[in-house]
Amino acid sequence: MFQYDLAEVTTLLRQLVAIKSYPGEEHAVQQAVANWFTANGMTAEIWPTSQAPNVVVRIENGTGPTFMLNGHTDTVLAAEGWDCDPWQGHIDGDRMYGLGACDMKSGVVANMLVTRAFAQHRAAWSGTLIFSSVVDEEAYSLGANSLVTQGIAADYCIVSESVPEIELGAAGKILVRADVIGKAAHGFMPWQGINAASEAARFVVQVDGLPLGVHERIPASQSILSLLSGSAQYVVTIPERAEVLVSRQIVPGENKAEVMAQMDTIVAGLNSPARIELTTPPPYYPPFEIAADHALVQALQVAFTQAHGRAGEYYYSTGVSDANLFAELAHIPTVLHGPTGANYHQCNEWIDLPSIVRCCQVFTQTILTLLPAK
Repeated sequence: MFQYDLAEVTTLLRQLVAIKSYPGEEHAVQQAVANWFTANGMTAEIWPTSQAPNVVVRIENGTGPTFMLNGHTDTVLAAEGWDCDPWQGHIDGDRMYGLGACDMKSGVVANMLVTRAFAQHRAAWSGTLIFSSVVDEEAYSLGANSLVTQGIAADYCIVSESVPEIELGAAGKILVRADVIGKAAHGFMPWQGINAASEAARFVVQVDGLPLGVHERIPASQSILSLLSGSAQYVVTIPERAEVLVSRQIVPGENKAEVMAQMDTIVAGLNSPARIELTTPPPYYPPFEIAADHALVQALQVAFTQAHGRAGEYYYSTGVSDANLFAELAHIPTVLHGPTGANYHQCNEWIDLPSIVRCCQVFTQTILTLLPAK
C-alpha cells in the first residue's frame, strides 16, 4: 500500500538541492515545497516568520493523535574545496553529493513523500498528520521558534535530520555576552583609566573555572567564543570597551536562570572597577531528553528493526537542533531519525539515496502504529 520510489526520491531531492537556500534566503525553496504539495492535491499553508515563511501541511483524518514530521530547508554556506557543483546534485552510485543533500533536504523529501502517501491512504490510519518545513535552523531557528509561538501542537514529532540511528536527547545551548565598560586613558598612564581588556580577561578566567552540569548520557561543555577589545589600528590607548561571548552547552536539569546566576556571582566577586553587563543573545535552546520507553520511541524502534533487520542504537547529541525547541518549548515528545550521509557543514556533503526510502518506510510504520485506523 505505502510504496516509495527511489527514482522519485532522487528527482525531488535534486530539485531541492538545486535551489540555493542560505539562512534568510529560503523563499524559493519553501515555495518549491509548497508548490509540490499543491500539485499533489494538498493544501500548503504559509506560516510567516520575520524572514522566509514556514510551510505547513495538515492532513486531518478523523479522531486520533497528531503526529508531526519536521525538517528545515536552509543550509550552511558552501565551503571551499567541492569536487562538484554544490547545487548540481551529482550522483555517484547510491550517493548524491550536494549542499544540503544530507543536512537536511533529504529528510524533508522523506517527510514530503510520507505525507502524500498518508493523504492517499486514509483508510489505513486515523488522526492528524502535520508536515512542517521550517527556515533558519542553521542560524537562529527563527522558523521553529515561530511555529512554537504560533501554537504548533502535536502528540508526537520526528525531526528527520540525518541521524541514521535514533536520537533521544541533546544538550541545550545558551549564549552569554559580557560587555565590559572601562575608561580610556593614555597607555603610558594606565592608572588614569580602567582597562576593559584586563577586566574582561579576569572575567574569562573565572568563567573557565565554572563547574559544568552532569548528566548520565549527555555531556555539558563550555567555550569562550570571542574576547574582543582595543582598536584594530595600533594606538597607545587603554581600551575602554571589551566584549566576551561564551557558549554554554547545558544538560537536562540545568536552565538559563541557573547559568546566569553563576555569571552574576562571578561578576560580583570580581569587584571590578569596570561595569560588566551580562545578556543572553539568541539563539537559546533548552536541553531535552525523551525516555526510551516512551510510546514514540518504542514504535520507532520496532519500525527501525523491521526496516534494517537490527535494533537501532540510542544516541544523545552534544549539538542542538529544532528538536530541542519542539520538545521543551512546545512540549511535544520528539525524536530525531533520518537518512544516512556525511560531510555536512563541509565540502562534498553526500547522502545515501536508498536510505531515504528506508526512512520513508520507518516513518510510515511508526505513524501507522501510533495513529491506527479506528
